[in-house]
Amino acid sequence: MFTTKRKLLSIAISSVALTLAASSVMAQQKPPIKIGLITPLTGPLGSYGKSQDLVVKLAVEDINAKGGINGSQLQVDVGDSQTDPGQAVLLFRKFVSEGHFGVVGPMTGTQWETVSPLANQLNMPAISVNAVKPGITIKPWTIRLQPPDDTLMPEGMKDFLKAYPKVKKVVIVADVREASSKASADAYATLAKQMGLEVVEVVEFSSRATDLSAAAIQIKSSNPDAILAAAFPAQATLLAKDLTVQGVKVPVLNTSILWSGPFINIVGENGRNWHVIGFSTNESGPAGHSDQAVYSSMAKRALQRADASIGVPFNVANWAIGYDGVLLYADIMRRAGIDGNTDPKKARESIKNEFLKLKAFTGAYKYTMRDTGDGHIPTTVLAADIDKKVWKFLNVPH
Repeated sequence: MFTTKRKLLSIAISSVALTLAASSVMAQQKPPIKIGLITPLTGPLGSYGKSQDLVVKLAVEDINAKGGINGSQLQVDVGDSQTDPGQAVLLFRKFVSEGHFGVVGPMTGTQWETVSPLANQLNMPAISVNAVKPGITIKPWTIRLQPPDDTLMPEGMKDFLKAYPKVKKVVIVADVREASSKASADAYATLAKQMGLEVVEVVEFSSRATDLSAAAIQIKSSNPDAILAAAFPAQATLLAKDLTVQGVKVPVLNTSILWSGPFINIVGENGRNWHVIGFSTNESGPAGHSDQAVYSSMAKRALQRADASIGVPFNVANWAIGYDGVLLYADIMRRAGIDGNTDPKKARESIKNEFLKLKAFTGAYKYTMRDTGDGHIPTTVLAADIDKKVWKFLNVPH
């Protein structure tokens, strides 16, 4: 009798094991879920794109290591936008036609401003994780985790002036022909007026310039107490050098577009008085607005894998937003029951519906979603630590 029971129990256990094994095999046979990443791997912002590619791949590894999404592995296909809005459009259309469920990117404000309306025309979800120009996220098919300048800049300037209360006269310096930079220059002017500052000069430059000595001379002649800049790393490095040549040592505050790139790795002594608007360092996310364990794990691995093409030590900065964009897609698809067998149009519709309901999300950072479709993370000011080649939190009294 006992032998019979043992045999029946053994058969039952074997049956369960076979069922689990069969389910596992079936899950492994599910096709992957595909999303696209549009980022500049070549051209003037190639180091930016490589940085983003690095952290996105970390997110994919983490998702797939935990079983993927409803039994499907996640696959991210990368397209090189070359920082060209036309190329970004071509890549976006390509991902639509190839059955991808959503897109991360493209990167700059000019490209996002071009792709966001297209996403709504083609019914394709897209998440911006970099663009900072306000007012260019178009619902319902697009959202932006990257906080735009309409929240970043007021919070950053407020802390900058707390650290430098004697600042009364400022010069604004920007490439007014690039969408994000032009918007930043206009925002600086508005904020300066609101905060009782005198804008003594607006100095223009080209993002393709290789000599900014004339701009530095113009800034020196204005004799400002501080400089408000909107420059990418290449031009900011030139400007920092030429300001040093001219003996200009006043504090410089740059928008968050500089925080993302390798400026801190290459500027050297010329960057000692430079600051950026931002909310995290290599060691820490924003206090109370990050999952420190997730952030630290991502940052540690990113630092280990980075090479000289994106800066050593790697400036993790806001690249965690790219990591979070992939985590958000995975979270939405898990909850919506999406896997690799789901019809792309049905999957996209489900993702869009979740975009509309999204009020908050926690990845490496903790986001509050605004009615505009843009995320918000409280912002402060970071100062250049030239000796360690990293950004550090500026001690601002609150």
